[in-house]
Amino acid sequence: MFRRLTARFERSLLLRALGSLAAGSLITLAMAPFNAWPLALLAPVALLLILRPLKPLAALIQGWFFGVGVYGSGASWVYVSIQVHGGTPVPLAFFLTLLFIASLALFFALHAWLWQQFLASRRLWLLNWTALWVLMEAFRSWFLTGFPWLLLGTAHLESPLAGWAPLVGVYGVGAISLLAGLLLVWALRPGWFNCKNAKEYGWQAKQTLALVGSLALLSSGYLLQPIQWTQPVGDPLRAALVQGNVAQQNKWDPSYQERIIRDYLQLSQQAGEVDLIIWPETAIPLSPGQAQPFLDLALQGASSEAALITGLVTPLPERRAYYNSLVTAGQASGDYHKVQLVPFGEYLPLEEALRGLISFFNLPMSSFVSGPANQAPLEAQGTRVAPLICYEITYPDFTARQAATSNWLLTVSNDSWFGRSIGPLQHFQIARFRALETGRELVRVTNNGITALVDHQGQIKQRLPQFTQEVLLGAIQPREGSTPFMQTTSWPLWLACLLLLAWQTRPPSRSRI
Repeated sequence: MFRRLTARFERSLLLRALGSLAAGSLITLAMAPFNAWPLALLAPVALLLILRPLKPLAALIQGWFFGVGVYGSGASWVYVSIQVHGGTPVPLAFFLTLLFIASLALFFALHAWLWQQFLASRRLWLLNWTALWVLMEAFRSWFLTGFPWLLLGTAHLESPLAGWAPLVGVYGVGAISLLAGLLLVWALRPGWFNCKNAKEYGWQAKQTLALVGSLALLSSGYLLQPIQWTQPVGDPLRAALVQGNVAQQNKWDPSYQERIIRDYLQLSQQAGEVDLIIWPETAIPLSPGQAQPFLDLALQGASSEAALITGLVTPLPERRAYYNSLVTAGQASGDYHKVQLVPFGEYLPLEEALRGLISFFNLPMSSFVSGPANQAPLEAQGTRVAPLICYEITYPDFTARQAATSNWLLTVSNDSWFGRSIGPLQHFQIARFRALETGRELVRVTNNGITALVDHQGQIKQRLPQFTQEVLLGAIQPREGSTPFMQTTSWPLWLACLLLLAWQTRPPSRSRI
């Protein structure tokens, strides 16, 4: 019966497309808030099995459907930004959301075509599939400034494979997940890969080795988890993380300016004696010069040696543009200007053609420019702080470089752009993975959640509920040292995958006569 169903599935384009959509959605279910991480082992295997009997063009189509399943289920929260906060009419917002999903799905379409065109018939198919997946994740994290969202390894924040993160980073964990899933399914169902069936031919040594290899990969992370790659240094800092919960539609409304400033001052002064006060991204609608007196007022209720860090917008009048910045006050020093900007949110590609076309392309503060590539860490209470503004925390290698000269990670955000969708929950999971990769404690301060303190192993120490106006009081433990991933970043893995695929796709050599 199973063979008849498989044959029907392979003959029906509709069933195959639905299967690809369903397989892609498994990646979203593996991530927060669902956290069904075993599905991350199965989703790539499902795509490989769907592609197995297809020609390259048909594989491209099925890869696209798989991508629609991934981003349709896992990134459609962009609709909230486009329609609710961008003021775009519902039909147009729906169309733009579909266009966003369909465009991102092209990455998986390209992936499937490359596999079927150049690699499917090669002997080392298991390693080839893994290497191609890693390189395609790297490509979509780079192309047009990148979208490093829903990377496969992120799903394993709470799985046995988490112990690998400080060694190989999120791309490496994704590669191990791929290998483990492929070996497991191959061991249990060799016939799905055109291998000899275990019932008909007896248990094969290769399948036994595959099962052992899969279980070894899955369990090895447990052995790595107790290793402390970094060490505490100095005393913990008493911190107050202020979550203002300002409605996005009021953020840049001049009539709300006084109220927003008053709320942040009152919340900060309620915190009592602390070493450090932190406000979120673009906390108050003022430039650094205008905000300075209010930052000094916010510090009055804290200790005499207290520091404050906040997100603000820095105008650049000569360029008619802005920096998205972190600035300091009190016993802190340094400024930071965001480097990795969000396309269509903070800057507008093809601005001359798109600006003014629809209201979404005229969002407040959508004329940011990138800060300098190499900026010094912030200093606060004798510790070095790795600054990461909102979307920057999604870039693992960028975060590793920021962390290399710092004692703890700070990310500020304004996830109110995504309302009550799963977007902020995914963003928080990604941020926690950065703490695990770098062996650094993470401080996350947002406008309306999720504001939290995360330890050096990615585990939540404290957090505030979303959509509340509160202050989180807790301790930040600075750390020193580095994880292996901080020292190497992802380049060795990418290079190894590239060399493997180059070797596998080389033309056959011609023997001399």
